[in-house]
Amino acid sequence: MYAVSQIRTFASIFVPPIFFISALASYFHAVYRIKIDKELLLLLLETNSGEASEFITSKVLLFGIIAILFALGIGYLLKKSTGKLHKKLLIIVLLFAVPATIFLGKFKKTPVVQQIRPAVATKYVFPYCVFNGLGQVTGQYIKNLFHDDIIDSSKLDSVALKQEYPLEVITIVGESARADRFQINGYYRETTPLLNKEKNLVNFGAITSFSAYTRLSVPAMITPATLANPETTMTSYLGLFKKHGFKTTWLSANDRLDSHDTPTTNAIGDIDQKIFRNKFCRVSYNKFYDEMLIAPLKNVLESYSGNQAIAIHTRGSHARYNARYTNKFAKFTPDNYGEDMNLVKVNNAYDNTILATDAFIESIIDLVRDKNAVIIYSSDHGESLGEDGRFAHGNPDIIEQRRVPFFVWYSDTYKKLHPSIVDALKKQQGTELSHDVFFPWVVNLGGILLLNSSQPVLLQPDSLQAQQTPQ
Repeated sequence: MYAVSQIRTFASIFVPPIFFISALASYFHAVYRIKIDKELLLLLLETNSGEASEFITSKVLLFGIIAILFALGIGYLLKKSTGKLHKKLLIIVLLFAVPATIFLGKFKKTPVVQQIRPAVATKYVFPYCVFNGLGQVTGQYIKNLFHDDIIDSSKLDSVALKQEYPLEVITIVGESARADRFQINGYYRETTPLLNKEKNLVNFGAITSFSAYTRLSVPAMITPATLANPETTMTSYLGLFKKHGFKTTWLSANDRLDSHDTPTTNAIGDIDQKIFRNKFCRVSYNKFYDEMLIAPLKNVLESYSGNQAIAIHTRGSHARYNARYTNKFAKFTPDNYGEDMNLVKVNNAYDNTILATDAFIESIIDLVRDKNAVIIYSSDHGESLGEDGRFAHGNPDIIEQRRVPFFVWYSDTYKKLHPSIVDALKKQQGTELSHDVFFPWVVNLGGILLLNSSQPVLLQPDSLQAQQTPQ
C-alpha cells in the first residue's frame, strides 16, 4: 500500500473506492462478526434489493456517507501529495512481512499463532481480505467459464418401486434454522408445539450441513454432493423423480434473479415447473412469510392426480428475524431488536421464527395427511445468535452455523404401503449424520433405488421384493 500510494495518479483513482468498500465491509464485520471472503462477495452479487434493504439502516447510511467523505478526502490528498518512494524502507518492511506471514501460515494451528495470525495475515486484515476475496471471485468466474455443464441426475442408474397409490414426496429446505432451537431436539422453550404431537415423525436431531452459506449448502443438499466432495456436478433429485414418472415442482420463497442462474437455480435442473415468489405473489420481499407458500402448494397438489415430487425453498429464520413471522407468532417478547443486537431481543425473535416454521410444516402435513405422502425437512445451515459476539452466518468453522435439524414425517397410508422403508428410516435414529444423506434418502423415500451407488442409502437395490417401473 505504501508503494502504491507513491504512484499518485493510480492511487488517487483506486485507493478511495478500495477504502470505501473496506470501510463498509469492516462495519458489518464489526457489528455481526461476518467473515469477509469469496462467498460473501458472491452472495452480495446475487442478493436482491429486498434482502439487502433489511441491512441498510440509518446507521449504515450515516457510516457510508462518512466513509465516502473520507474516501474523497484521501483521493484529493493523494493527488496533491509530493515526495519520493523510500525504497530502503519498503525493502525492510517486505523482508520482515513476507517471511512472517509465511511462518504464521505454516504454524497456523499452534495456539499462540492462532491469536497472532488474524492480526497480520492478509486474508483477515482490511483492505487485504477484500482484495483476497475479489481475487477468488475472479478466479471462480474464470473457472466457471471453462467448467463442464452439470450432468442431469436422470443419468444415474436407478429403478423405482411401483406405487399402489399416487405418492406425494415433499422436501422442505429450511433457512438459517439451527437444530438446538427446536423443542423436539430438547430446547427448553415451546418452539415446536405442533410437531411434538406428530406420531409419525422420525427425528434425527442435529446433523452437519454442507456449509454456512445458502449458495453453497442448498445446491449440495439437492444434488449427490458430499462433505468430502461438495462441488455441484449433477442436477437435483427432482430430475431423478421426473425420470420415473413423477411430476416435479420447485416452489421458492425467493425471487428468480432475472434470467441469471444462481448456484441453486442452476442445480434444480430441467423439471416440470419452477415457481418463484415473484411469479405467484405481489407482496414485497420484506412482507412475505413462508405461510404464503401454502396456497400455491395446495394448487400444485390439486392440479395432478399422479405421483409428485415437490421441493419447497423457504425464507425460514433468515435475518432479519422479526420480519419472518406475523404477530400471531410473536410469543417470545420483546423481539424488536435493532443494530444494538440486544441478545434477549435477538434470541426471542429467532425463537419466534422457529415457532412459525413449526406451524408452516404442520400446515403442509395437513394437506397430505390422508394421502400416500412423505415430508422431509432440513435447513441449509445454522445461525450464530451472539456466541462470542458473532451473529448471522457465513463462517463454516463455527459449530452453531453448521448444526441443523433433520426429520421425516410420513402418513399412515405411506407406512402401510412402505413398512420396510419406514423401518430402515427408524434404524438410522441416533447415528451421526450429515447432509450427505439428504439426496439419497429423499430418492429412497420416494421409492427410487440407486444402483451402483456409493452414497449412504437407506435401501439397497436387492433389499425389497417389489415390482419395478421401467428405467
